[in-house]
Amino acid sequence: MVNNISSLYEVYLETGIISTDTRSLAPGSIFFALKGDRFDGNKFAGLSLENGCKLAVVDDERLKDKPGCFWVPDVLQTLQKLAGYHRQKLRIPVIGITGSNGKTTTKELIAAVLGKKYKVWFTQGNLNNHIGVPLTLLAIPPGTQIAIVEMGANHIGEIADLCKIALPNHGLITNVGKAHLEGFGSFEGVKKGKGELYEFLQKEGGEIFVNVGNPHLLEMVGNYPWIGYGVGDEAVVSATNVSSHPLLSLKLNTSRVSGYPINTCLTGLYNLDNVLAAASVGHYFGIEEELVKEAVESYVPENNRSQFYNTGRNQVLLDAYNANPSSMQVALKNFDSIPHNNKILVLGSMKEMGSQSLTEHRELIKEVLKIDFNACFLTGIEFKDVLPDDPRFDWYEDTQSLKKAIETEKFKDALVLIKGSRANRLELIAGAL
Repeated sequence: MVNNISSLYEVYLETGIISTDTRSLAPGSIFFALKGDRFDGNKFAGLSLENGCKLAVVDDERLKDKPGCFWVPDVLQTLQKLAGYHRQKLRIPVIGITGSNGKTTTKELIAAVLGKKYKVWFTQGNLNNHIGVPLTLLAIPPGTQIAIVEMGANHIGEIADLCKIALPNHGLITNVGKAHLEGFGSFEGVKKGKGELYEFLQKEGGEIFVNVGNPHLLEMVGNYPWIGYGVGDEAVVSATNVSSHPLLSLKLNTSRVSGYPINTCLTGLYNLDNVLAAASVGHYFGIEEELVKEAVESYVPENNRSQFYNTGRNQVLLDAYNANPSSMQVALKNFDSIPHNNKILVLGSMKEMGSQSLTEHRELIKEVLKIDFNACFLTGIEFKDVLPDDPRFDWYEDTQSLKKAIETEKFKDALVLIKGSRANRLELIAGAL
C-alpha cells in the first residue's frame, strides 16, 4: 500500500470512523496507534485488527510489513495531516473558539443556537488539543453545515498549530486570563498564545467576533475589522437588565430587537459574555431572536460547570471543572453579588501556576477577604502557606478530609460556592451538603 495521506484518505472515506482506543473500537474503523508517556498503541495494533478494524496506522518498524497495518513515520502527525486534508475538502464555515475561561460553555451555547436552523457539529467533551481537534474534524458527519471547533492550549504555538489543521474561517477568543501560567510563562504569554487564533483569521481574511467590553481582546485584534458583542456602543449584540440571583437573566438587544427577555439555567454574571457570544454568532448566521431565546433558555450546564441546584438543605453553586486566578475572581464577584445571610466557600487550589503559584494563591486569599462570607474551606497543598489568621478559614490537605469535615458540620440553609481546579475533584463535596 502506498503510504501517503491521499491513499489513507480513501480508506477513511469508506469507513468514516477513527479509533484510538481498543477498549471502544468501532468495527470497520481505522485504528491509530498513538503513543503516550505510559502506553504505546502499536502494541494493540493486532488486537484492533482482530476486533474488526479495517486498518491499523502504526509507526513501529516491526509492524511495517504486517497485514492490515499502514506504516507511517509518526502516527500522531499522520492523524493531524489526515484531519487537515479532510478539512480542506469541506466547504462549510468552521468556527474556532479558544480562551482562558468559558470555552466549553460558549461552544455549547453557540451549537445550541446555530442548531435551531443548521445541521451543526461541535467538539465533543474536551477534545480540544493536538489529538482532540483532529478527531473532532474527522468525526464531522456528512451533511454538516457548520462546525464549531474548540481549541485549548497551555503553551505558545499550540493554537497556531491547531489552526493549521482546523482552518477556521470564523472565530472568537472568550477571554484571556492567568491560566496555564506554567506553560505560557506570564499573562503576556497567554495573550500571545491565544492571540494566534486572531492572527490566523486575519491572515486568511476570516470573521472575528470580539467582546467589546474586554480591553485586552480589543488590543489584540488591532485594526482588523471585527463584529462586536458585549457592553459598549460598538456592540451589534448587547444586554441590559442583567441579574444573577442566582441564575442569569438578561434582556437581549440586537440590530433587530431591543429588550428581548432571556432567562437562563446558568449561574454567574460571568456567563453573560458566553451568552452574548452565542447570540452574536447566531445573529451573524441569521438566527432569529426567538430561536436564540429558545436555545439559550433550554441549555442546561453539566460536568460541574456553572451549575446551580438545591440539595434540600442548602443551595449550591458548583463550578469545579477548572480554576485559575481569572475564573476564581469572577466566581467570587458573582457569589458576593447574591444576597444571602449564610454564605459558605469551598475552594480548591489552582493547578499549573508554575513559579507564580504561591503568589497567585496569596492574591486569591486577599480577594476572598474582600467579600462577605461566613466560612471558607480550603483544600490543596498550595493553600497551606497562605492560610490567613482568621477563624472563618479552615484548610485541608485533600478533598476526602475536607468532605469529612463538611459532613460533620451539617450545614443547613446555606448558599455554598464550590470552585477549584479539576484535580481537586470538588464535585465529591456536593453530596455532603
